[in-house]
Amino acid sequence: MKYVIEVENLTKSFGGRDVLQNVTLNIRRGESYVVIGGSGSGKSVLVKCILGLLKPESGIVKINGQNTSKLSQKAMFQTLLKCGVLYQGGALFDSLNVIDNISFGLIYGYGKSQKEAYGIALEKLNAVDLDEKVAKIFPAELSGGMKKRVALARAIATNPDIIFFDEPTTGLDPITTGIIDELIVKCTKEMGISALSITHDISSLRRISDIVGLLYNGSIIWEGKNEELDTTDNPYIRQFLAGSPVGPFTQ
Repeated sequence: MKYVIEVENLTKSFGGRDVLQNVTLNIRRGESYVVIGGSGSGKSVLVKCILGLLKPESGIVKINGQNTSKLSQKAMFQTLLKCGVLYQGGALFDSLNVIDNISFGLIYGYGKSQKEAYGIALEKLNAVDLDEKVAKIFPAELSGGMKKRVALARAIATNPDIIFFDEPTTGLDPITTGIIDELIVKCTKEMGISALSITHDISSLRRISDIVGLLYNGSIIWEGKNEELDTTDNPYIRQFLAGSPVGPFTQ
């Protein structure tokens, strides 16, 4: 299979306004694809359409070769079991401690015993550079960076084929941001996981991306490799990377 995610001519509207217009993108196994764009450009809507949380007006989404619009609810659930998600705020369950947060999908999605799930959870904690001392701690007691690492451990606990990262470094200091970025790269390069990320952080973009897509007015108006970011003449990319108030975004 050449691609693990295939999106073809995806269109999604709200109130008669097209938020996404004929979006097409493909992600290979072990590849990190990063979507950038201004606030309200449709980045989160794109991810929700791929995950089946929103139904598009038209277009095709395939995950691991399966057209998700043709899957039964049960088959879609099985498909999504091979996907992990790291939400912007971590989205940890406040009432569960760290090890129960990480074990949740293993127990209730995969039917693992608590003993087996706990063993896997401790392995994943180690994978994100945390030790078992934090296993019984509750989310409220964690720093922002630790919450993100625990959320990442939960996302990789089921050994997914694909992980979706929604603004994974928002609100973090530069050092912690670098740590999270390294862990994301580790997921794709060492574990062979495909990644679709949304970010506004230019430093993160440069560190974690293989392929970059710029979403503007609901369409991917530029797509290229990481190394092409500094050589492209595309005025939208150049303004976005520079953070300049002058350019096509603001004309």
